[in-house]
Amino acid sequence: MGCRPHPMLRRSPTRRRPSLAAQVLAVNALLVCAAILASAVGDDVRIQDLASTQSQLLLTAAILASILVNGLVLRRRFAPLEELIATMERVDLAHPGVRATVGHADTEEVARLQQAFNRMLARVEEERATTSRAVLRGQEAERARIARDLHDEANQSLTGLLLRLQAAAHDAPPALAAELAETRELASRAMHELLRLARELRPAALDDHGLHEALHGQVDRFRTPGGARARLDLAPTVDLDALDPDEQLVVYRVVQESLSNVFRHARARHVTVEVTPGAAGPVVRVCDDGCGFAPRHADGTGLEGMRERARLVGGRLSVRSRPGAGTTVELALAVRAPTPIPIGAP
Repeated sequence: MGCRPHPMLRRSPTRRRPSLAAQVLAVNALLVCAAILASAVGDDVRIQDLASTQSQLLLTAAILASILVNGLVLRRRFAPLEELIATMERVDLAHPGVRATVGHADTEEVARLQQAFNRMLARVEEERATTSRAVLRGQEAERARIARDLHDEANQSLTGLLLRLQAAAHDAPPALAAELAETRELASRAMHELLRLARELRPAALDDHGLHEALHGQVDRFRTPGGARARLDLAPTVDLDALDPDEQLVVYRVVQESLSNVFRHARARHVTVEVTPGAAGPVVRVCDDGCGFAPRHADGTGLEGMRERARLVGGRLSVRSRPGAGTTVELALAVRAPTPIPIGAP
């Protein structure tokens, strides 16, 4: 038996509600009509006179003029509020930076509402960025711990196994020695694979030599299944080592994941990693001439993870690709200090 939602949780059908400006205009129109009728009665104007054509025209003109003036005034006064509502509807924390335009409001209340909304957004975005960076650091700390365990524990055990197999092969008969040599080869492959995994989990070059050397090493080690190599084009005006540690890590991970996708999916003959200066910071591109894909239907390529990493440091990641036309993954960093929010601000 399926669960039925509580009646209070059921969504009511959407209906069009009149705007606040329309409601105020309607009330003003009723008040004008009532005032005109009351004035006519107060001046001893007979109802028969009000029913005459001339009186009806004058009354209608007065009412329409009043409604028109009210409508123009209300439209001007409510325009900043409508703009603020439209800004609220555009807010998406995945794409921060949307702000209400302050300064177009003719009333103090709307101006204060705009400023309060902007301060609230700034606080939310700053708290989200702080939390996201803490999550990123926690993930990398766990990766580093696992990498150390693989390198120090599992690698040492495999090294001991290789030495034991080598010693046993010296005194073994030829048939057994051949089997021991094969086993030793398998253990050696496993050890190299563990070292590779440990290096990918936490690249020592990034900690020891900085992002510039880490990218060079990553590109130099890359080979496609068809044997194609990657090329690194680094603009001399870009100083990658000047980025903060979180930004360096994001650049490294995006390049790493992009090259991994090229290896697994692209069937490319040419692969290029470009680093150029951008409007607000470095721009990193990983380009290939492989089979391409439809980005909207990309599964298992880690694109969402890369986008999330980029957002954590205030950057933006975009993907340009189509079947048969290669792929370009672009990471644009915005290197700027966050705007501080005064303590105690309303």
